[in-house]
Amino acid sequence: MDRLIQNSLIDLFAANDVGLVPDEDWLLTQDDDGSDDGDYPAVRGIWHEGKDGGMGRLDLDIVLDEERTIEESFGGVGAGKVGVRDAIDSFARNDFHVVLAACWHLVNKKKLAVREITAGMHRFTVYIGDFTLRGESDAPMEIPEDGLSALEAAIATAPLTSDVHWIRVFYGNVGDGKSQVEVLLDNEPWAAGHKAIASVDWPQHERYYSLRNFIALVPLD
Repeated sequence: MDRLIQNSLIDLFAANDVGLVPDEDWLLTQDDDGSDDGDYPAVRGIWHEGKDGGMGRLDLDIVLDEERTIEESFGGVGAGKVGVRDAIDSFARNDFHVVLAACWHLVNKKKLAVREITAGMHRFTVYIGDFTLRGESDAPMEIPEDGLSALEAAIATAPLTSDVHWIRVFYGNVGDGKSQVEVLLDNEPWAAGHKAIASVDWPQHERYYSLRNFIALVPLD
């Protein structure tokens, strides 16, 4: 399974002009000269099989430097290789192009939005991925206009340092007017972000659906 994860990630990044080379459990960024002496950023994927046929989980670690690591997890529907491929596809649709821009400085403006924002004393370039949907095929697709604006207002007041930061947003429509909200800033629960997302009038639906979004902030020179 580890080989499948590594080969899938190598192919995904290679298709976007990033070479990765295996180093035990890790994939290191290949040097510009094509040598095997890789360096940061580094990527690792670990698969956790679901219980009793349930959804599995792919944990992805993206190491920026010796002190900072992006930690993300993706559900995979299906057992074994099927679940792994589903989870990697979720990563490719949600986080990948934001990560590519923030960590490898390769920006595909067809795949993400690029803005500038001031937070505290610092200016950032903000890379915003699409909200990706999981759930019933007839679940609502339209994202409320204030979905991102509420979050941007929270970012503007956050005490951010002049480092790369990342935000993961999850919204789940459970049904009967109930919902699940989780907003992480640099891997940790972020109360202001949670309040911003919870305040949005998200579409209600009888069946479960979830929306996920990934954002990265890179300091401006």
